[in-house]
Amino acid sequence: MAYGGWTLDDHHPDAFWKHGHLSEHHTCPSPFGIPFDCLYSVNVPNLLFAGRDISCTHMALSATRVMGTCAMLGQAVGTAAALARRYGVEPAAVRKGHIAELQSTLEDDDCMLPYRWRKVSALTKEATLASAGMEVLRNGIDRIYDKQDNGVWCDAGATDLMFSWSVPRKLSGARLVFDSDMGFGNKRMLKLEAEHGRRTMPAMLAKGFRLDARVGGEWKTVFDEKLNILRLRKVSFERVEADALRLVVTESWGGGQARVFAFDVL
Repeated sequence: MAYGGWTLDDHHPDAFWKHGHLSEHHTCPSPFGIPFDCLYSVNVPNLLFAGRDISCTHMALSATRVMGTCAMLGQAVGTAAALARRYGVEPAAVRKGHIAELQSTLEDDDCMLPYRWRKVSALTKEATLASAGMEVLRNGIDRIYDKQDNGVWCDAGATDLMFSWSVPRKLSGARLVFDSDMGFGNKRMLKLEAEHGRRTMPAMLAKGFRLDARVGGEWKTVFDEKLNILRLRKVSFERVEADALRLVVTESWGGGQARVFAFDVL
């Protein structure tokens, strides 16, 4: 349901009263997956956990306790609670009968689940690409991972990010992932903000973009955004029958190229 990447950072139980060496660090696989079984009670039927109270050993907690991981656990539990409410079941039944939906929902909401990747939409999978370079947008890896870019750089106004089909398809939206510079030099945000003040918008994040559909041989703008500030955008538009859909980034926050990690047609 989530992942961690911290070392096994085992603090001495005497904490501030301990003199000398305070903690032990051990390496572990990074990232490592965290299963849903850790996030609900075995004896209180309708109780979910997230954060530093999940069901795990002392040593496992030494890696899962960090704030970024706790935040992802919170999203996993919130999504699981919504599914439990939708189907009128308890968390254990979500694990038994709705685990695939829970995982795919989290992935669709831009959560990375290690060693399995988001499945792109059927319309995206079936489409013909405008260029071979777009193939990376269909691998389901919506970020830089294992030193692989997994994105496409595009100039402002370029019209080559396009999917097409041999016959018109009914289109009603798109799922887009832009580059929000999550790495930021792999430095800690709180420390950087304390030293340098508020961050500017990531230069490679799309500020303006539009979606054009080709209807009856003519291009028609079906969605237009002038002031985007988000990495993940799920946009909808009035349903059209079109044989092509293209994403045009009109401006980035840095004035140069923007990077797109995902472009799914819905």
